[in-house]
Amino acid sequence: MNKVEIKELRGEDVDPILELAFYAFFPTPGNIELIMKRKPYMKEDTCLVLYENEKPVSGLICKPIPQNVRGVIKDMCGISEVATHPEGRRKGYAKKLMKLAFDKMKEYNQGFSTLYPFKESFYERLGYVSFPQIRTAIISAKSLVPLLNLKLDGTVERMDFEEGFETYKEFLKEIRQRIHGMGVLHDTELERHKEEKKMWVIVAKEGDEIIGIMTYAITGFWKDVKVRDFYCKNSLAKYLFLQWFALHADQIKNVHIPIKPDEYPETWLNDTFWGEYGKIQSREWVPSCMGRVVVVESISNLKVGHGKLSAKITDDHCDWNNKHYTFEGKEGRLSVSESTDYECELSIQALSAIVYGCYNLDDFEIKGWAKLSEENKEKIRELFPKIPPHLHADF
Repeated sequence: MNKVEIKELRGEDVDPILELAFYAFFPTPGNIELIMKRKPYMKEDTCLVLYENEKPVSGLICKPIPQNVRGVIKDMCGISEVATHPEGRRKGYAKKLMKLAFDKMKEYNQGFSTLYPFKESFYERLGYVSFPQIRTAIISAKSLVPLLNLKLDGTVERMDFEEGFETYKEFLKEIRQRIHGMGVLHDTELERHKEEKKMWVIVAKEGDEIIGIMTYAITGFWKDVKVRDFYCKNSLAKYLFLQWFALHADQIKNVHIPIKPDEYPETWLNDTFWGEYGKIQSREWVPSCMGRVVVVESISNLKVGHGKLSAKITDDHCDWNNKHYTFEGKEGRLSVSESTDYECELSIQALSAIVYGCYNLDDFEIKGWAKLSEENKEKIRELFPKIPPHLHADF
């Protein structure tokens, strides 16, 4: 008979979860030291490892990642490195670990959770819903050359990543205040990027004010630029960055720029998406991220619209959410209270989709999340206006 035990690991004791992740996500057999180098940057993380007969066979990592949810910074848990060795698969171990992870999130007051799934349907059953896919605009550097004729009232400064790290980190936290869904890794893990020193930091300024941050690497002569971060407070910053890449037209072929779901790069400049020039594609190496409300009361104080709705919430994995609630917009903020009756029933998937704001309510019945009347749909639309989330943090 198998003996199953789950342990919580931290600090120097996280080797088992990294070994599990190495087998699942790296070329293997191989140099496991590549992933072991992450240990110093995991001080804030909680690692859960399931042992079968005293052998680690399944695990995951919980990362504290403050996230903007409808204009308010909330405590969020990013789930990463969900991995199970072949001998432990198809036994429900990952699901068991996720249930414990939800308990930990409630204990740590992390009312929200996000992750990058190995299989979206598995995590949807656990209450998560998909965000819009991350897209990349691939633009020929030559097509940007006309921008060199613009007289822009701003400046650009280039730094190596170590030199510009503090500026980069602080700007990410500042811009997070403006972007729904945006989470920024904790400072300890951000230090890992600093140590890697594999990116340039470009700062756009208007006078003395920083209005944009961009990071990128050049893959080689007459090859491509891969942009990692592209954040602008205004259009001036955006065009300063595009103009910067126009200066590389005799050095590189294409610029790969990650774009948020509410951005339309085909409108930035004429003639950049014709013939041999640009295209827009989904990011290939990772599926769309997913998000979940873990504690219903945590959605209080979000910036919302007008109206009032009472609902019965059903959550198969977080029993504390199985109550009746009234959601009401008061002076632009959401009030959440328990109620005695309800107008509609919402699964936790439906509530998560409503809060993160990127779903068509008409799809809910087909997905099996909720059966809503037209009146209830209109109430939800007024209370939770549609807004596409952008997570940012990779983990």
